[in-house]
Amino acid sequence: MSIAAGRHKLGPENGTLLVRTARTGAAAKAGHNLLIHVTAWQATIEVGESPAQVSIALDVDATSLRVREGTGGMQALSDDDKASIEQTIDDEVLERKDITFRSTAVQTADDGSQLAVQGELTLAGKKAPIAFDLAVGDDGTLSGSATVKQTDWGITPYSTLFGALKVVDQVEVEIDANYARADPGHVAERRPSEPAPNGVTSLPRHLRAPSVDPGVSSFLWSLVFFVYLWLAMAAMGVSLGTTLILALVASFFIFVFIRTHGAGRRDS
Repeated sequence: MSIAAGRHKLGPENGTLLVRTARTGAAAKAGHNLLIHVTAWQATIEVGESPAQVSIALDVDATSLRVREGTGGMQALSDDDKASIEQTIDDEVLERKDITFRSTAVQTADDGSQLAVQGELTLAGKKAPIAFDLAVGDDGTLSGSATVKQTDWGITPYSTLFGALKVVDQVEVEIDANYARADPGHVAERRPSEPAPNGVTSLPRHLRAPSVDPGVSSFLWSLVFFVYLWLAMAAMGVSLGTTLILALVASFFIFVFIRTHGAGRRDS
């Protein structure tokens, strides 16, 4: 089924736009795979009299990402963990910069059931090409996904614990909407302290790294420093017993310090 000629609008009132991240590295089990919903976005599909005349634009409020779920990890994400991730997305990853997508070419399948989309995504202040497919249903549904490789947009995937835990470079963005259905009374979710956006803003983006339990992070840091101190003192000729005691004591204080003050910053 081809999309009818005219302008069709999509948004939170008739669809879902979400982002999925995955973790990797030697300490991957300590982190979480994240499911994040974009809660303030708008897409416009314009179709001319000919099915070949199709253009797509997508804009998302860069501060509207909300963590809905974290799978894996040593323990479940708390509300504070989710809020911290969202704050990191706003301040360090996206830096509140607009993210936009504009199609440059859209090819429609003969039966109208699929759109092959090519266009330009502006992310973190950089514009780069991207391509993806959208499935068009007989009931007006529109669904598909795009893979965003962060480094293509100059984004360094979040990592911590000396790179032992990091976000996979590829981030998956998914859309599932129905252009034939809308709810005029829907109001996009926003943080109480945030002013309403003046217009629309952007597409997929990179998210914060998988959350790490403070106890796990503290233990891993202390273990790394224990090995480092033990090897260093052994190389200087310090006796095995003295080396072991000093390394254990130093590692204990490192564990306590990191456990109480936190660890893990976004690597630049």
